[in-house]
Amino acid sequence: MESAGRTENKFQRLCLSCDAFTTGYLVMCLLLFVPYIARLDGTIVMWFIPVACLVPFAILPLFYLIIHKSDMLLFGRYHLALPISAFVAAFFFAMAWSARDGGPAGNCLIFFGALFFVSAIAVHRYCAFSVRARLTGGGIVSSAPFNEILCAAGAAAAVVVFFGFLYYDEETAYINTAFVLSGVSIVLAMTQYLATHYGIPRLGGRRRARTVKSVFAAFYGGLDRKMYFSALFFESAFSTISALIVYFGFFAGAGVYRTVIAAATLVGVYALAACACTRIVKRRTVMLSAMEFVCATCACVLLVCAAATELGGDGLYACLIAAAVLTGLGGAVSVRQTKLRFLTIKSRITIGTVYILLELTMLAAAAIAFTVASVVITVISYSGDITGFIYGFAAATVLAVVAMALAGRSKRAVAESDGDIGDIIDKTIGMA
Repeated sequence: MESAGRTENKFQRLCLSCDAFTTGYLVMCLLLFVPYIARLDGTIVMWFIPVACLVPFAILPLFYLIIHKSDMLLFGRYHLALPISAFVAAFFFAMAWSARDGGPAGNCLIFFGALFFVSAIAVHRYCAFSVRARLTGGGIVSSAPFNEILCAAGAAAAVVVFFGFLYYDEETAYINTAFVLSGVSIVLAMTQYLATHYGIPRLGGRRRARTVKSVFAAFYGGLDRKMYFSALFFESAFSTISALIVYFGFFAGAGVYRTVIAAATLVGVYALAACACTRIVKRRTVMLSAMEFVCATCACVLLVCAAATELGGDGLYACLIAAAVLTGLGGAVSVRQTKLRFLTIKSRITIGTVYILLELTMLAAAAIAFTVASVVITVISYSGDITGFIYGFAAATVLAVVAMALAGRSKRAVAESDGDIGDIIDKTIGMA
């Protein structure tokens, strides 16, 4: 009986982590969206993609307000939105990758697909996190093994599946990869829904009185701006490098497969470094910021030198691999430090608010990265040479410099784990 109970418990924890596979969506967007749009000559639509990334800043607080004022006894607070948002995200993700050209129809598919996908996946990940937090007590700083495994699996799938379809047919590699990721994510989302639907009691009763103004104030009011923008700009620097490195490899003549190997290296190093950071890094420090700064600037210097000298062959490949390693390592440290920072980024912050701020900050970083990529694509479309990449990687360096300048010691307390912030986390409402 004990063995059966342990097996059932492990299965439930596995099901609770199914949303971690959606990391594959995010990896594919960050690494492959720029070359995908450039391939379609979609310079115009590229300038609108940052807008799609910023829409959740308005959507998530409103959604938070709706679910906390609802009384859904049939589905529970999160279990109606959980599968619906998964299906919506999967549909519009595939739609965003289905354009065949950069004409008006293709631009509409890309923009509206990205717009609704970003909003839906943000809602889905928040609902899944809230369910997991209520059933297992999981938090922001700690990470369950199953969560790490599925997160790495999703990221690896985005690159490996794309690599396989490139070998099969380069013309359909993007859309076929999107179909695979969407299909697997829907199956896992339904598994998570069915395995947890009856796990959380559906209680009636009065909800706390909230207004739109109070909810937005709860998310964005009283933030330590210095701490927040330091975290944002560090993540933006690594996001910018990640968004440009694959396109740079394709454009510079490194070869399709060598470029994809560099992308796989970035993802692999990030996954390993993220797991190591979870176990080793318990405090935010200036040394971590210095490490992020060194990784970002060194990666940018390598890529700028490769672009300026029009390096080719094995030299270009070596630069891509080295930059990928530095970006993966620095990006993992940056995300870890951001999680530690956000636990005390304002007074009386709840764990649900921390999670949403983390997601929104990553989307803001992606918006900045895609804005820089828009400049790069525009410059290249007019000049026809590699100069645009120099501007892009230089911009990433500037972001890292600004982030480091803002990374002074904060006056707020340092939290070593989710449990250390005491009454900052309201365990009955904060996990929502």
